[in-house]
Amino acid sequence: MSDVDLIWQYLCARCRVPPDNEDGMTTTEVAVITFLLVGAAILVLGIIVAAAKGNADNIPNPQQPS
Repeated sequence: MSDVDLIWQYLCARCRVPPDNEDGMTTTEVAVITFLLVGAAILVLGIIVAAAKGNADNIPNPQQPS
């Protein structure tokens, strides 16, 4: 038995969960979590775009030497 298997067996016994339990998330839960992750990604993208535009507006125009 490998260390990972031993840790898994210990955690299952400690939490009183059968190690062969196949209960998982339903389709609705997966859809909600996906929706939240996509929303967070769009929010982060908006923050990055706003910061990039702000930095681009602060770049001085080069002046030709006289």
